[in-house]
Amino acid sequence: MNVESWTTASCTILAVTAFIYLFEGRRRSGKLLHDVPMPEGASLLWGHEMIVSRMTVGEAYAQWMAQLHSQTIKIRGALFKPDILVVADPLAVTHIMQRHVYDYPHSDVVRARIARLLGKSLGWVEGETEHRRMRNLVAPSLAPDALRRGTADTYGAAERLANNLETHLLEQGGSTVVSIVDWVNQATLEVIGRLGFGHDFGGGRSNDARKILGAWRTMANMGVSSMGFMALMMLRRFPTLNSLRPLKALRVQGDVRETIHEGVAKELLRRNANTDLGVEDSDLLSRLISAHNSGSIERDELMDHYVHVRYIQLSHNLCLRVFASIAGSETTAQSLAYAIWELARNPHVQARLREEAMAYHGSPSYDDLQTQLPYLDAVTREVLRLHPAAPYMERVSLKEDVLPLRHPIVGKQGQEVSSIAIAAGQMIFIPITTINTMCSVWGDGKVFRPDRWMDELPPKDLCSTGWSRMLTFSEGPRTCIGYKFAIFQFKVILLTLVRRFEFKDTGEVIIDRVASSLQPVVQGQEELGPQLPIHVSLC
Repeated sequence: MNVESWTTASCTILAVTAFIYLFEGRRRSGKLLHDVPMPEGASLLWGHEMIVSRMTVGEAYAQWMAQLHSQTIKIRGALFKPDILVVADPLAVTHIMQRHVYDYPHSDVVRARIARLLGKSLGWVEGETEHRRMRNLVAPSLAPDALRRGTADTYGAAERLANNLETHLLEQGGSTVVSIVDWVNQATLEVIGRLGFGHDFGGGRSNDARKILGAWRTMANMGVSSMGFMALMMLRRFPTLNSLRPLKALRVQGDVRETIHEGVAKELLRRNANTDLGVEDSDLLSRLISAHNSGSIERDELMDHYVHVRYIQLSHNLCLRVFASIAGSETTAQSLAYAIWELARNPHVQARLREEAMAYHGSPSYDDLQTQLPYLDAVTREVLRLHPAAPYMERVSLKEDVLPLRHPIVGKQGQEVSSIAIAAGQMIFIPITTINTMCSVWGDGKVFRPDRWMDELPPKDLCSTGWSRMLTFSEGPRTCIGYKFAIFQFKVILLTLVRRFEFKDTGEVIIDRVASSLQPVVQGQEELGPQLPIHVSLC
């Protein structure tokens, strides 16, 4: 056989092998998911995922589920990946996230992303034993008693933000347009620095703070770009690429973690190297150093926990999720920014919230924030319902399973299907934003209406079993461990700001994107990355 024949034969073999590799998984998945409805419009190369990425977060799934009259659908994966199961059915979600959560770990691409961003800490770990060990290590530092002791520090960070913003406004003649995301990020970083580690970030303006926030912004800019989408699709289709650090999309994620490692984390370790700490110390740094000194955790794990706490608060992907989480001071900042945006667009809500805030003299305690300011609580819940920091979860089944459905689907032959058999390795998306805003559950689910929390809520069997009948903090054993801290910090900062400033809508059209957590971008200015412009003036 001559060289040309060998070349032709080799190319043919490679082509056939690639065809089998690309399509066999889709064939097996398609057989089991035969009765699950699928929307039209998938492209050959990008499946339905390009459509999802181009629309505001959650909107594509909401439209498809409404069109197909089903809370469980499948979509074509990009690059010939097997079909993806999209699950919003409450019974199926509870099965995955509560009853069998350790059989449904993060997908390879999500777990690798968590490792790059947060290290191998609580958000990364899988398996019941190891997850419980890490959770028990962190939990006391985020309990209500620890938060009560941190009240003064939290209000101090909020007041520092308000003072800095007031100074800026006075320099601009008393009012101006700001990207509110950048401002609240400074305060939430300051809070976690004070409460978690006794570290002063200078109101979010120290060199350490600027480096951390700058690294995060660079990563977020990449994540919301078209290059970020292409990178995600390649990583999901070919997981081995996750180990290729030279890829820019991966490098910028790792830069966040390395910035914290090389700066403030090392300084904190140096400062506390000779400190005698006991387990009675309830702040997180004390407990982590005690665990390190006793040999319970390694130095690298200690460093990774510091990175994790930077993002521990609102993303169940990053908090776990988080995050991730995506969660933490960055995700709390995103939620606060959305809260201010909603107040700017709904001046009657803003006025009512300000009236309640001004009627309470002084700074509410941790407990009073839970019980004495009902409208603040309603606004908080409504913002977190509409704008969850982690807008979806990406899980994969470790073994064959059967998902029960509360809302049966109609099969290809017109039969009622009340459960779905899935194969090991099945990719599953849980669209949190879509679930939280489903009109079939919440009525006017896409409308910002805090009063809904003062009325009768939807029936429990239609909702998630998570906090406030929503999935913002996940549900089950991997519920976000820092959610009480996140809500406390959110309320303190929002209360402080609404007392001193008035917010007005700029009229810009905001689109939600995802870069590890929810990110707002201005329509027509996507290349500028995350921003949320608000007109701010002194009250």
